[in-house]
Amino acid sequence: MSVTDFSSFIEWLFKKYLAFFGKGLDCDLESQYFHEMCYFWRLTRQYNATNCTDEDLQKMQFTILRENHVIEKGMSMQNPRKGFGQEKVTRLLERLSKYYDLYGRDDEEFLKYPLSTVLAYIDYSHANGVQMPEIEVAYETLRAKLPSLEIVASKAGIQTTTKKDLMSACDNGFESLLKSRHSLRYFSDEPVGQEVIEKALTLAQRTPSACNRQGWHTHVFKGEESVRLMYWQEGCRGCEEGFRQSVLVTANLKAFLSHEVFQAYIDGGLYAMNLINAFHSLGVGTIPLSCGFSLEKLKYLDQFGIPENEIPILIIAFGNVEDEYRYAVSTRKQINKTNTFHYRTTKS
Repeated sequence: MSVTDFSSFIEWLFKKYLAFFGKGLDCDLESQYFHEMCYFWRLTRQYNATNCTDEDLQKMQFTILRENHVIEKGMSMQNPRKGFGQEKVTRLLERLSKYYDLYGRDDEEFLKYPLSTVLAYIDYSHANGVQMPEIEVAYETLRAKLPSLEIVASKAGIQTTTKKDLMSACDNGFESLLKSRHSLRYFSDEPVGQEVIEKALTLAQRTPSACNRQGWHTHVFKGEESVRLMYWQEGCRGCEEGFRQSVLVTANLKAFLSHEVFQAYIDGGLYAMNLINAFHSLGVGTIPLSCGFSLEKLKYLDQFGIPENEIPILIIAFGNVEDEYRYAVSTRKQINKTNTFHYRTTKS
């Protein structure tokens, strides 16, 4: 039985259950909720990148980009351990080699960015007096298969900038604002003032929302409570003690109707992005931290006073930037990889 057939069977069974035991319930509404649940289960079961990862080119690319970013993140830490991440880089090279064998002849251009990251990692390690001959051999072996690709370390890994340059970019128009924002993994010891926090929250209130319901909510944490939230999130290991100011963005399920079961995530996500940009426009550094967790993890949010009707969207750790700081390059895809024009275009 296929996933679709099984999902249809479960829905049929649930309707029969409602017919016999659904007295006092709005059976049409209950059936709609169950249908949405089954549909989401079917999509997740079929398309989630955990399932049959390497049998699908897109799934493999997305997971490789995730593994690649782990390496960049490590180099952008304030005080990374010498020789960190060798197992992860070895694993990444194995995955890249497998990708080349499976799909490289169809889309070898994809390998340009992760290989540039590995090269940046090797250069970074050498600069810190660390030699890793096995990684270098694996890199050169794969590199030799791709003679036409331009692999440049400066287009991946990390870069350094200054607070002065950041403030200049923030005052130089929207394009400059977007291009100058990067996730930061360490901040200065000087806390962001209450007035600046409130101004960022006020600016983010301009976020569009479904019928202007503004169904988002923010929970601002400071000091040890923020650090405790970081340890709960677990995605910023090694940085927790430095993230002493943060905002948990949630969306209130009470704001949305039966046909809007996913709208909370949309409106909450829009607000979270606007809040990140608002902080950045004020010269405040940020890093978004995922809340895309399973129920077993999310249920512990009640220890932070988050009510059940508020679904977590994103944690934003924030702080004042140091006079000079490092950030991960995080190369972006060209729009031809992420966009489809549904009309004929002409080049001028």
